[in-house]
Amino acid sequence: MYSKIILTNLPAFYKINLFNKIAETEKILVIFTGNNAEIRNSDFFKENLIKFDFSNLKGKSLFYKFYFLTKIFISNRYSELIIGGWDEPLLLFSSIISKKRKNSVIVESSIYESKITGAKSVVKKLFLSRINKAYASGKSQINLLKALGFKGIIKKTKGVGIFNVHEQPKYEERARVFNFLYVGRLSKEKNLEKLIKIFPVTTDLILNIVGFGPEEDYLKSIASQNIHFHGAINNSDLHEYYKNYDVFILPSLSEPWGLVVEEALNNGMPVIVSNKVGCADEIVIDNYNGIIADLNDENSLLKAIQNMNNIDFYNSLRENISKMDFTKITEEQVNTYLN
Repeated sequence: MYSKIILTNLPAFYKINLFNKIAETEKILVIFTGNNAEIRNSDFFKENLIKFDFSNLKGKSLFYKFYFLTKIFISNRYSELIIGGWDEPLLLFSSIISKKRKNSVIVESSIYESKITGAKSVVKKLFLSRINKAYASGKSQINLLKALGFKGIIKKTKGVGIFNVHEQPKYEERARVFNFLYVGRLSKEKNLEKLIKIFPVTTDLILNIVGFGPEEDYLKSIASQNIHFHGAINNSDLHEYYKNYDVFILPSLSEPWGLVVEEALNNGMPVIVSNKVGCADEIVIDNYNGIIADLNDENSLLKAIQNMNNIDFYNSLRENISKMDFTKITEEQVNTYLN
C-alpha cells in the first residue's frame, strides 16, 4: 500500500529533492508522465538521485499512459493521489477514475498568467470539481483557486520543490555594489528587454545574464557593453556563481514562483523581483531581504537598481538574509504534504 501516488511531469531535481524528503516518512509512488518540457540545462533532470518507487512514462503513447494509470489505480491501495497540475488530458483522466476524496492537486500556476474565463477556465473548473485538496505554492496560487471557485481544502506549501540548499553564508559588509545577476530562460515573459533598456550604461555597474532561450540573439543586439551574457551554467555550479555577484534580478512579466530567487537568497544575495513573481508574496519581504518592483510603475525597476547602490541599505538587506533559515523553510514545505 502506498500512502501517496504522485503524478508529475519530469524528474526535475527540485521535485526529486522534495519527493525524497516525503519518502523518508511515507511510502510513495511517483509517476513521471513525460509530457514535453522546455529545453533545460543538462543537469536539470536528476533521475539517478531518486530514492522512492517510480515509473517514467516519457516516450510512451497517450493510450499506453491511460492504460498504465488505470492499472495502477486498480491494483494499488493508496490514501492520496497528488496530481501535479491540470495542463494535460492525462491529469484530468486521473482525477476522474480516482475517487474525489483521495484526489489532490499541486497548483503552481498563478493568478497572474492563468486564464480564469473562456474555454480553458471551464476545463480547469471541471478538473477542480474532482479535487478534494489543493497544495498551493503561495498567495497568487490561492487567489487563482478562489477565482476558479474551488471549495476544497487549501494548503499553502510556500515552495515548488526543494533546491540544493547550502549553508547560509555569514554576514559580511561589502564596500560597493556593482555586479547584478539574472539567471533563467531568455524569453519574453522574463521582461529582459526592459531590464536591458533601463539598466544604467556605466562602467560602474555590470549586468550579468546567465541562461539561454529564444530571445538570446535579440537581447544581445540591444545590450550595451556593460551587459555580459554567460550562456548556460549547470545547476550544480550556480552556488559558486552566486557568491561572486551582488544583486539578483528577476523582472518577469509573469512567474508562477521563481526558485532561482530562493537560491540567490540562500547564497546571501539581496534580490530585486517584480510584483508578478509568485515568491514575492511569500519569500521576498520588501526592503528587508530585497526590493519588489511594481511593474505598473514605469520607473520602479530602475529605482530598485539605484536603491541597491545605497551601501548602508544594501548591507542591511545582506544582514537580514544571513538570518534566514532555509532548513526550516524546507521542513515546513515537506510537512505540508505529510499526513
